[in-house]
Formats: sequence, structure tokens, C-alpha cells
Amino acid sequence: MTEPTNAGGDRHRTGPEPRISTEFTYRGIDAAILENDALRVMVLPGKGGDIVEFRDKRTDVDVLWRTPHRWSPPSDRYVPATETSWNEHYPGGWQVNLPIAGDGMEIDGGRYGLHGESALIPWNATVVRDDGEAVTLRLTADLIRYPFAVERELTLRADESKLHIDESVTNEGGVPLEYVWQHHVTLGRPLLSPTARLDLPEATGVNPPYGDGFPNARLDDDVTFEWPHAPGKDGGTVDLREIPPASSTIHDQSFAVDLSDGWYALTNPELDLGFALQFPLEPFECLWYWQPFGGYHESPWFNRNYNVGLEPTTPSPAERRPGERDGDPKATMNVIEPGETVDASFTAVTYGGLERVTDVASDGDVRGDETPTH
Repeated sequence: MTEPTNAGGDRHRTGPEPRISTEFTYRGIDAAILENDALRVMVLPGKGGDIVEFRDKRTDVDVLWRTPHRWSPPSDRYVPATETSWNEHYPGGWQVNLPIAGDGMEIDGGRYGLHGESALIPWNATVVRDDGEAVTLRLTADLIRYPFAVERELTLRADESKLHIDESVTNEGGVPLEYVWQHHVTLGRPLLSPTARLDLPEATGVNPPYGDGFPNARLDDDVTFEWPHAPGKDGGTVDLREIPPASSTIHDQSFAVDLSDGWYALTNPELDLGFALQFPLEPFECLWYWQPFGGYHESPWFNRNYNVGLEPTTPSPAERRPGERDGDPKATMNVIEPGETVDASFTAVTYGGLERVTDVASDGDVRGDETPTH
């Protein structure tokens, strides 16, 4: 990836302590770096608070995906109005999407394009902790078309391969407001490969109606199933724990709902590396599973991207199950009352020594079957 530019000061503090700096830019965007002996995390306060690097130092692998097209930084306080706006400014990696996620929609008199506005505006960044035990970056933003105040604190502790995220959304308006809140996490090569495996807790799978948008789909659409065994277009069954090669040129979308716990893990035993995210089921009731395995034919992708999107999301119109699609398309969305604040905490972790994951605890500890030794 393009290396960040140091805008002043030392790039690293010596010693084993965790380190943090906001004295960087990345492609002209204000950037911050949090790191310890296990992880290096780069954040873009100047664009949505995106996380664009999550590098496991033991293996020197960045687990996040980077887009193949020449994306551009958005203009100051830019709000998308078309379906293509978000993608044109999309670097890959990890975004927070508010107040909608998925296809654009009109909501409370305002028209949004794909994925809302929070990832397309600058956030304020403040270092609120920097000592020998941990570093914390606080990010805050006020949305433009919606009276939402958003706050995130990213904490990296000494001697942990974990990023802890505490986040809140406050309705500063005078009326109840419907919303969708999503963590749009995309993972790519080299972690993603046919040697990798995706593990989730028990869940129900839902494939939405595809219409004309998925000509390269391998999955049957508009169906509900027991995760991970999804009905295929050919009448067979597809195991969603398995990762196809890019040469398969397929593109699908699934949702995991009714999860027994809030986590997922992508493990690549060949690299001795995995990435897991632990998230709260209240309010993130659904996990979106975006599957562009070399077959997303539309602009700006044109079959160039090989990645997965694993995206904890609050209830959204896109997730409505077969037989539940009549009436108000916003009926599934959550509501924040005037003055109400909704909180959520996440833990993202890299790990090794496993070939499959059976549990990710609330503190981010990963458990599973160990890789056999020979």
C-alpha cells in the first residue's frame, strides 16, 4: 500500500510500549497510526475514520482488502447523492456506515446514496490516552443530513494483538429517527484464499432476491437456510465456510441472522494467521456476508476484486426474509429517540496456531482446534 507521510515529529517511539501518532497523511488525508509489538493500525480521521491497515506484525500481513480502482478522497464534508458516490471514494478496509447501509434510499426527507454519509465526511481526532499500558484515539463526527453525533474510541493495549473499539450514536434531534448502523469490514489477500476457512456461531442464513444484479451468482436467491449450508443455483448445497478461488468469478450476497453469539473468524492455517471480530448482537443483529470472488461485474469492479465483506449491521430493509417483503420497507429499522444514545463495543484480533475457530469471547480471546504439528 502507499506509505503514509509523516507530517512532523518522530514516526516511532522506541521501546515495547504501545505508540500513537496523528502526524501523518495518507493520499493527502489526515491519518493516525496506533501500534504495539503485535499490531499496526492506520486510521483516516480525514475520511470517515476508515481503518485502512490492520497489520499483524508476527506474520507482516495486513488482513484488510484494498480496492483495485483509483479511488479519490471526498471533498470536505461531502455527502453522497448517487449510488456510485460511495464506491468512487472507497479505499477498501473498514468503514462505519450511518445512517443507512446498502442501497440508497430516501429517509426522513433526505436522499442518500449507497451506505449513507458517515464514511464520506472528516472526523475530529484526539489522542486521549498515551502511556505504557495503552493508547487511545477518540474520533467524533456530526452527520450533515441527520442530527446524529457519533463517537468512537480505538484502544490498543500493550502486549495484545487486539484493537478495542467503543462507539456511540446520539440522536440530537427532536424526533425519533430510523437508522441503520454498520461496520463495513472487508478482508483480502493473502489472508483470503482457498486455504482459508470462515467460522461463525450457529445462525440462520438468508439470501436476498438477486434480481438482475448478480449474473455470476452461485447461490439460490430469496431463500432461508441453516448456516452454513446454502442452496445453490444448480440445486446442490454450498458450504459457506469454504472460500472459492478468484478464478471462480462468482459474486453473491448472504445475511446471517438469529446468531447465537456475536463473532466471526477467518482463519488461514497456511499462513498461520486468522482475523476475528467480536461484536454485540444488541443492536447488531445481522452479519452481512459480501462474496465478490472475482465475479463482481459492475463499475468500478469489473471482475477485479477478490475479497469478502463481513459486516455487523443493525436491522435493515435489505435483510427482510422471504415472505416478509410487503409494506413499509423501513419497518425492520431500529429507532433512536430524541436525546437517546446507543452504545456498542467491538474487539478485533489477529491470532495463530488454529485451523478452525469455535468461539471468540467477549474480550477477544479466540478458541478453536489447533493446527496439527508434523
